[in-house]
Amino acid sequence: MSGTVFRERPDGLLEQSTGASAIVVDPLDGGRLVSLRIGGLEVLGGTAPVPGRPQQIFHGSFVMAPFVGRTAHGRFSFEGQDYRMPTNFGPHAMHGFGFDRPWRRDGEELALDLDERWPLGGSVHQRFELTETRLVVTATLRNEQRRMPGILGFHPWFASTLADGSAANYDFEPGIRYLCDDEGIPVGTIPGGGDRPWDDSFAEVAADPVVRWQNGLEITIARTGSHWIVCETMPDAFCVEPLSGPVNGLATGEATTVSPGHPLVHSLDLRWS
Repeated sequence: MSGTVFRERPDGLLEQSTGASAIVVDPLDGGRLVSLRIGGLEVLGGTAPVPGRPQQIFHGSFVMAPFVGRTAHGRFSFEGQDYRMPTNFGPHAMHGFGFDRPWRRDGEELALDLDERWPLGGSVHQRFELTETRLVVTATLRNEQRRMPGILGFHPWFASTLADGSAANYDFEPGIRYLCDDEGIPVGTIPGGGDRPWDDSFAEVAADPVVRWQNGLEITIARTGSHWIVCETMPDAFCVEPLSGPVNGLATGEATTVSPGHPLVHSLDLRWS
C-alpha cells in the first residue's frame, strides 16, 4: 500500500478519500481517527464518557502507547530500575500517554514525543494508508537514546447502529480470557471467552474478528498482534482492540524491549467488503 496523502482542512483536520472510502484524522485530539466512512456511512462511533475515566477514550480510534489498558498503580520495573507513572484511572495508569495530547504533522505521518509522564523518553509515529477496501494505521514506538519496554494498541469504537438503521454484530473467538481482580488488573486466565457481556482482555484468537452490519457491510480486523481488548458494555458503540502485548504487561515484564535502531511496530488493519 502507498502512503496516504492528506488534505488539510481549514479547521486543521486531515482528510483523505479514495473511491467510496474516506477518513478524517484530528491531530489535536490525540492524533485520533475521528471518521471512517464506507459507502457514505460512518462506521466509527463513541459513547457517553464514564465519570472518573479520561473523557478522550470514548470516541473515534486512537493509539495506546507506550502501554495498553491498565498498568497497576502506574508502577513497573525494567532492567533493575523501578518506575512510577502518574495515574489517570483511579489508582492505575490507563491507555498510555498519547490519546490526550496534540500530535504534530511530520510529512504524511503524525508524530508525538512522549512527555514527562513517561520516564524513559521516546516517540510515537502514525502512518495512515487508505484504499477503497482497506485501511492500515501503523504505529511505531521509537527510542534512539536508550532501551525501554513498550506495548502498542489501537482503540477503535465501532458504531452499534449505522445511519441507515443497520445494527452491528461481530465474530470474536478467543482461546484465552484474562480474569481480573476487582480493580480490573489481570490475575489469571481461563479457556475460551467466559461470561458476557465482555469488557475484558483476550489472547489466542482463532480467526480474524469480523464486524457485520445488517446492510451487508463487513469489516475484518486482521490479527496483527498477540492480545486483544473487547468492550461491549457501553451504549451506542463497542470496541475490538488489537494489542501488541498484554494488559499490565509493563508490570509483569511481558512488554517488548525498544532500543536504538529497534522500534516496536504495530498496525490496525481493517478490510471491508
